Amino acid sequence: MVFKSASLLNLCILMFFSTHAFGQQCNVLKVGSIQDWHPVTYIDSQSGAVRGIANDLARLLGQELGIPVEIDIETPWSRMLHNVQSGQLDMVSALYWTSERDRLYLYTRPYFVNQARAFVPKGKEFPFSQLADLKGRTGVVPLGGSFGEEFDTFRVEHKLKLIAVETKEQKGKMILAGRADYFIHDYLDGISYLKRYDLMEEIVALPHPISITEVYFAFSRQSPCVELLPRVNRIIDKAKSDGTLQSIIDGYF
Repeated sequence: MVFKSASLLNLCILMFFSTHAFGQQCNVLKVGSIQDWHPVTYIDSQSGAVRGIANDLARLLGQELGIPVEIDIETPWSRMLHNVQSGQLDMVSALYWTSERDRLYLYTRPYFVNQARAFVPKGKEFPFSQLADLKGRTGVVPLGGSFGEEFDTFRVEHKLKLIAVETKEQKGKMILAGRADYFIHDYLDGISYLKRYDLMEEIVALPHPISITEVYFAFSRQSPCVELLPRVNRIIDKAKSDGTLQSIIDGYF
């Protein structure tokens, strides 16, 4: 598996980066998150609390590591990723793996699996069983988003006609207005959006997934906290084996 090979390389160079990252110690773990990715990371619309599987697990990391965790969920996605790359933030709370991103971040063990689907106006479903079925159609995708290495490569090589927007609301409006044939989004988050805006009778998800992709924490290569990567992986492994992670996930279903 490509990720496993990359992980071995990351571990080999980890000591180099932890030695050179500002010459500082990691006293606070500053985590960049995202506002509206259910159930992974989001702001509760009623309480204003920062919720989601990623944020709960990040807090658990802080408890196990014995350091405070600060979650930045207000900064827009693209700027937040820039802040992680530059070392202003230490870690992204939820990220898919791609070879391009692997050059920018050091990934932890995966902690969740997401399925992306194509969403279409009800009554305008089209046959979809492989990525080639998207050719000749116009799709909408999130600005700065990824749906895994296979899709990201395919979209470039086959020049898929894709429009990048910032919000799910924009995606929904575009396909309902006939400006696009489909939008791509994580299935669980997409269904949450349709329920929230009473669109379940207007927009449906095609049954075949665009991609099935693991979700990771990813450390900045410029952060002093990168030295925590081996310990973080052990905490994630333990949370998987003792049921703690599954309990966190089950709390959102």
